[in-house]
Amino acid sequence: MNMAAEVGTSPSTVAQLQSVQKAMAMPTVEAAVGQVNAFYNRVKGAHSLLEWALSTAEASVSFAAATAAPYVASPLAAGDAKMAAAIDELGRRVPLVNEQPKVIVETTKQAVLSRLSPHVNKVYVARAAAGQRVQSLKDLSWAKANALLSTAYGQKAIHGVDMGATYAMKFLDQYLPPVEPQEQNGEIVPASNDPALHTVQTVGRLSSVAARRVWANLASKINELRKSGMELDVRRYITALLAAVHLAKVTNEQHEKEKPRERNPAEPAPNANQAPAGTPPVISDNCQQSEVHTRREIQQT
Repeated sequence: MNMAAEVGTSPSTVAQLQSVQKAMAMPTVEAAVGQVNAFYNRVKGAHSLLEWALSTAEASVSFAAATAAPYVASPLAAGDAKMAAAIDELGRRVPLVNEQPKVIVETTKQAVLSRLSPHVNKVYVARAAAGQRVQSLKDLSWAKANALLSTAYGQKAIHGVDMGATYAMKFLDQYLPPVEPQEQNGEIVPASNDPALHTVQTVGRLSSVAARRVWANLASKINELRKSGMELDVRRYITALLAAVHLAKVTNEQHEKEKPRERNPAEPAPNANQAPAGTPPVISDNCQQSEVHTRREIQQT
């Protein structure tokens, strides 16, 4: 059963109000009421108990509205007139409310984009300008580096880097030989074409080769230990190492406590004639006679 139809057929005069009719004439309100009505009917028809409860509630509301209609007719008419006038004024000021929901959504979207587009464009322009500045600074720095490396001192520096890399590769081949076939790195740009790029590629290739050789040899040694039956547990090794360090620390502290304290050479030796601590001072006979004489003079005075 349709909720709007039930309300319309009830004695209530709500459906006959001009404000309600004008509001229902708006496409957006009509679409919203249709969605609510469909949801209400779906919930109402889900179970017979729900249908009975909602039907009873509808009948109660209709009866209450019919009973109160004679008492609220005058205030309701005044409010209806004001609401109808407000809806008409809204339609005149905002004609968009009388359009279909799709038109309203599209128009609102275009309005928002028109407001945001200038700011977004400014952000993109600033970002592009910053990127160009960074690229220009990078190109300028690279050009300066190439200019410096193209001088006589720069050529000597490049030659030193190349010779150092060659000797380093020889040492790596001798002390850290490749365990497995190594991947061939890309060709290095000649120093005559781009000195800065040549230097960067030379140092980078040496670093990558050294890192691969170290990890490859370490993994190979660990695999050899495992194959020989020796289990390498890193956690147990670290625990044993910490225990040994702690034992050495405790032993050193105990040794320091038991070690006798050496006398400081700068400290003076104790005097044999000096009275031990806690002994009262000895008063000489002359001091005693002077004290007696002073007391007598005070008594005579």
